[in-house]
Amino acid sequence: MKVYQQLATALLEHGVDTMFGLMGDANMLYLCDYMERGGRFVPVTHEGGAVGMSDGWSRARGRVGVASVTHGPALSNTVTSLIEAVRSRSRVLLLTGDTPAEPTHFQRLDLAAVATMAGAGYEKVHKPADLVRSLNQALRRVVAEDRPVLLDLPIGLVRKDAGEQQPAARPLSRAIGLPTEEQLNGALGLIASARRPVVLAGRGAVAADARDELIALADQLAAPLATTLLAKDWFHGHPSNLGIFGNLSHSVATAAISEADCIIAFGASLNSHTSFHGELLGDKKVVQVDSDPSAFGWFTPIDEAVSGDAKAVAAAMGDTLRAVGHAPTRSRLEKIQQRLREHRLTDDFQDRTGADTVDVRTAAIRLNEVLPRKRVLVSDIGRFAVGVWPAVRVAAPRDFVCMGGFGSIGLGLSGAIGAAVARPGDLTVLVVGDGGFMMNMAEFTTAVRERLPLLVVVLNDGAYGAEHFKLVHIGVDPDYSLNAWPELVPMAEAMGARGMTVRRPADLDTLRNIARDLDGPFLVDVRLDPHVNIVA
Repeated sequence: MKVYQQLATALLEHGVDTMFGLMGDANMLYLCDYMERGGRFVPVTHEGGAVGMSDGWSRARGRVGVASVTHGPALSNTVTSLIEAVRSRSRVLLLTGDTPAEPTHFQRLDLAAVATMAGAGYEKVHKPADLVRSLNQALRRVVAEDRPVLLDLPIGLVRKDAGEQQPAARPLSRAIGLPTEEQLNGALGLIASARRPVVLAGRGAVAADARDELIALADQLAAPLATTLLAKDWFHGHPSNLGIFGNLSHSVATAAISEADCIIAFGASLNSHTSFHGELLGDKKVVQVDSDPSAFGWFTPIDEAVSGDAKAVAAAMGDTLRAVGHAPTRSRLEKIQQRLREHRLTDDFQDRTGADTVDVRTAAIRLNEVLPRKRVLVSDIGRFAVGVWPAVRVAAPRDFVCMGGFGSIGLGLSGAIGAAVARPGDLTVLVVGDGGFMMNMAEFTTAVRERLPLLVVVLNDGAYGAEHFKLVHIGVDPDYSLNAWPELVPMAEAMGARGMTVRRPADLDTLRNIARDLDGPFLVDVRLDPHVNIVA
């Protein structure tokens, strides 16, 4: 068996049934063999899309996503998407390979340096007999380190005889235990003395499956519940749910958070968005529970650090509080619950829908109403997001994929394609600005070719919206930020898709039927007024 055949075999033995990529000299042989053995290969338009799709696939599926590109410029084309995956702590394996062993080869590139620059791990196959061993190690590191790893299979080894190999060994997740008694007692002393606590859940709590334990703890404390953006909608339907904590909070949540005297955060980094650059936490006691000790106090000062699994720690806290008879007054929580029952998102803004443009907040509320409840929501980033994220709900946090860890627009489409491949039975909805969509529009053809049930909602203000209002603030003519795009729906139709233009909220109602039976991507061009600043 040759090395390329052995790699295809080992990938399938590892359970890798889907890969995203673009063929070239360094990877074409094992990709062809992989497909011949029954693996699914999704060819992309641009190498950055391969990493973005494997990233979106991993987040939506909960498994390691795999991308494959050839050497040299193919790898450099992946860098922005690779950094996004690193910053989002996504589990992605990137297969590539060193150029032929010729110092003057015009596509030579230091692969280890690229991985290091991006913040990814690096493993190299040094000789044919080490292929499976190196693959095993790369996958172990992806899982253990919660970050992408680049596996370098030099092109000079691809056609060599593989020889005897180690068996494929599936990676194991990290084992996390309970914190020390000292840590737990210190945190409980602070929590028990709080009069107005809030329990906050982040992505780490979701990964630990701690929902029931956190609800029980919040009930024991007579505390409302909140989440970070990446744990969005985890407590939806619970009477104590405040929703998103931070600069995306609605008015009732903002009031409850402002008056809180203690925040108990589980699996949440407390970054600048959640803490509003620390301002939301400055006058409060903060307990941070995390399985990663490096997370403690990184973004904002904390009072107590508890190292352990969110599920186990929450259960232990609840058991101890019940054992000592902790029974706080519930009048404050009951008032918050009453306000939550009465609150509507429309209470917090004035609809600025125009004659032929839609207020993005109104559009988001309407989308939430007309689209199927079971959906995967993928988001690019941009000014539109603050109007969409609080309004368009998902059934579970894994159903929300935000391609914004690096702050680069334009990565949402590849992430959405990956999510749609990962979840073929569900509708995938992408929300993206016009600038972000146009940046990687060619990848739309991949969704057409794969006949993916993908609803692409382009929130189109004909401008780079954030820059538009920064120019207004500075006193420079904001029209410099405007763009004259072609009509998007005819472009989508030319690629083999369907679409519609939306200028009034009621236009979105037709999506109720369209979204039910999508047999390919559908583009919705929602026209916004660039002069309406929803952030102000």
